[in-house]
Amino acid sequence: MIEMPNELERYNHLRYQDSSSEKDGFIDFLYENTESVAPEVNVDEAWLSLQNKIEAGKTKSNSWLRIAASITILVGLSIFVWKLATTPDQVNIASLDEKINVTFPDGSNGVLNTNSSFSFLEKFGDERLVSFEGEAYFDIKKSDKPFIIEMGEVQVRVLGTAFNLVTSNKDVELIVERGLVAFEKNGEQTKVAAGLKAVFLKSDNSVVITENPSTNVATWIDGLLEFNDTPFANVILDLESHFDVSFDVENENINSCKITVTFNKSSLSEVMETLESMLGVEMEEKEGKIVISGQGC
Repeated sequence: MIEMPNELERYNHLRYQDSSSEKDGFIDFLYENTESVAPEVNVDEAWLSLQNKIEAGKTKSNSWLRIAASITILVGLSIFVWKLATTPDQVNIASLDEKINVTFPDGSNGVLNTNSSFSFLEKFGDERLVSFEGEAYFDIKKSDKPFIIEMGEVQVRVLGTAFNLVTSNKDVELIVERGLVAFEKNGEQTKVAAGLKAVFLKSDNSVVITENPSTNVATWIDGLLEFNDTPFANVILDLESHFDVSFDVENENINSCKITVTFNKSSLSEVMETLESMLGVEMEEKEGKIVISGQGC
């Protein structure tokens, strides 16, 4: 407790209505005694106290800023998640050195051969749309919504059917096992029925349709090759497609020989050995081709 000098007690009754002489005397007294009546101040402690108050103010301010920023981020994330939830996801499936079974959103099935790909929405809309490259077998579930397979500028449009499809830089090959399939480009359709083979030539946008004598539509799926009294010329075509090899028949009479046999996941060497025994011919690989010689049946 700071003691008040006696002189200060004499002036504590001063009011603004008092005489100017008393005011002047009081001011002179304060000037003369200021140092003696002022309390001691620790400058370092005062400065530290001031800094603490400033920092406390900053902390409160920063807390509000962090809260506001968090709210903004949460709102942004909510919008982003909502957009993801309302946008159908794109499904991309590609095969390298193995076959892949795929079930489409409508329940239809597809089997991708090696080095092939599918791309489609997780949920179909008014159309069942699939982008495709390579080779695949399709078994399409019947529906009022068309099933459309896009291959660049060319489309295959179906409602319910089964078929094998192969794309390349030069053409698109379609073999229909059952149902009806249509090639489509620029609004023009070419319909292909079961048992027929159609080839779309990209060079001139033409479609060549022929009968498909083979019942081995997609042997690459299960490795099953079946021939029932089939001319050897047709057998060779299936073997070339299945094993990706070329045959050279030296004696044309061999092509007319009829074959009835079933190969179930047999290797090329096993098939050659069986046919040699059945036909009485010799098969030898020369310069990337399999040469068939002998009299045959």
